[in-house]
Amino acid sequence: MSGRHKWNELKSRMTPERRERMAAKTAALRSTLPPTTYTQVQWAAKEYNSGEHRYNEFYRAVYEPDFPHSLLKQCSQSDVKPLLEFLNQWKSWRPHTLARPIAAAIPDVGSYLQVLSDSSIEADVLNGSVFDATELAFDRLTSIPDVGPTTASKILGVLYPRFFVMWDTPIQRVYFNWAKCDGRAYVIFMKEMRNSALAIVADARSHEYEIENPAETISKEIKQKPPFTLAKFINDYVWLTVTRNEKYPYTP
Repeated sequence: MSGRHKWNELKSRMTPERRERMAAKTAALRSTLPPTTYTQVQWAAKEYNSGEHRYNEFYRAVYEPDFPHSLLKQCSQSDVKPLLEFLNQWKSWRPHTLARPIAAAIPDVGSYLQVLSDSSIEADVLNGSVFDATELAFDRLTSIPDVGPTTASKILGVLYPRFFVMWDTPIQRVYFNWAKCDGRAYVIFMKEMRNSALAIVADARSHEYEIENPAETISKEIKQKPPFTLAKFINDYVWLTVTRNEKYPYTP
């Protein structure tokens, strides 16, 4: 059953009062989420990357371009150690004993996601099987004891930073509180993030800005090397406005 069908089925069982409350809540959320303009992600990049979570030694260990490539090519427990240290910066402590099962799962994840190749979230055309592969990869990671949806999405975001947006518990509640947080729900979330990315790129390339590559331009503005991806900047915006409950200060 598709996510839309599940949602319609759930609505059919709601009282009129609850449907009205849910509709009002959804309308309020959709007024800010997900980002659809260039200035939204530009603001988020500056706000996020000037704060406590800015590019630091833990980011550097996993966001350098060679790290995901080496992890996918030849994964060992020692290779996973920087990944675990990065994950543990987010108040979701994961024991070092997880290095072995994560290292065992990453080759499976890589095989599922070969269809991604070098695709980005804002690619004009995506292989039709990308989202099927995403569901498989996500569920493979969450099959590991002590690896939940948040950790799985963060691992995918490190392995494929050009495509995946991370998905913590507050964001899960905002987007799909009615759904089980499995690979299917994450795919629905990622489809929304892709629509967001396409809207941002279209806005950046408009006559108002005439910016061909918004992520590259923003990375230069915040002096970020290596440059971050649009998926990362979308993640920053969603995390700030949902998890941290910060308000985007500009009117659209």
